[in-house]
Amino acid sequence: MTHFYPGCTLSSSGKAYSRSLYWVFQRLGRQIEELPDWSCCGATSAHALDRDLAYALPARNLAIAQEMRSDLMVACSACYHRLKTTQQALGNPELQKRVQQLVDRPLHGSLQIKNVLEILTEESYLERIHQERTHELAGLKVACYYGCLATRIPRVAGFDRVENPTSMERLASAAGANVLHWPYKTECCGASLSVTNEALSLTMCDRILQMARRCGADLLVTSCPFCQYNLDWAQWKVSQEEAQTKAIPVIFITQLLGLALGGGDKELMLSSNLAGAEHVLCPLARTRQPLLVQK
Repeated sequence: MTHFYPGCTLSSSGKAYSRSLYWVFQRLGRQIEELPDWSCCGATSAHALDRDLAYALPARNLAIAQEMRSDLMVACSACYHRLKTTQQALGNPELQKRVQQLVDRPLHGSLQIKNVLEILTEESYLERIHQERTHELAGLKVACYYGCLATRIPRVAGFDRVENPTSMERLASAAGANVLHWPYKTECCGASLSVTNEALSLTMCDRILQMARRCGADLLVTSCPFCQYNLDWAQWKVSQEEAQTKAIPVIFITQLLGLALGGGDKELMLSSNLAGAEHVLCPLARTRQPLLVQK
């Protein structure tokens, strides 16, 4: 059994990520269960306000997972960043003592925190995705976008290369998509600047989207709910004010895998996008061509 920490976003604006994630793991035969009584980890701003409390928020969830004697799978890049950073920081005995008093739960014992990409790129899953895909995605040109948090965790060994990660590319290739090589896969989308400085966030998102267009992408694929929201919202925001180039759908990697494995809009929430889904994703979900498997 693997317990899953959804975090606040996958329970709200990232519901498409959550639904498609559960569907894909069920399709691949892996049982996952939501971490009981989980709470907000404090991403993305708690660490700028109070150091000990900022560690206590994710530490509470780590303590629950330790009590369950289970590994912890995390999908949101910001949550993953905070949980891994906290686990590393709690190696300091003085900090651990202070945080444990705040959490009022034991904070000892081994626990593996795994990014959803780390699990899906296990060789057995890559092989199953490739062998069990039922619908053709070969004509779909995909640019994989990681954002700046998933692989950049100071003093913590990551699951992928920092500046040139490849886990989503391997998954998209296993799904049968045409994976593009492009230079902005770890550029920052602005994160919470979309709330505090909208103009700057729109500029940062536009640079990423323009590069994806120049590289010929039909869609962007990400594993970060904040990145997905910002890039999707930026295109919708601009479309309200001026005519623009055709929007590029920004979807989650689990939605892409779900498409290849036979899922439709109901299972994967493909029509939940603000921009671009109507001319790329929805028709693809309705008229997916069966994969011709050579015997």
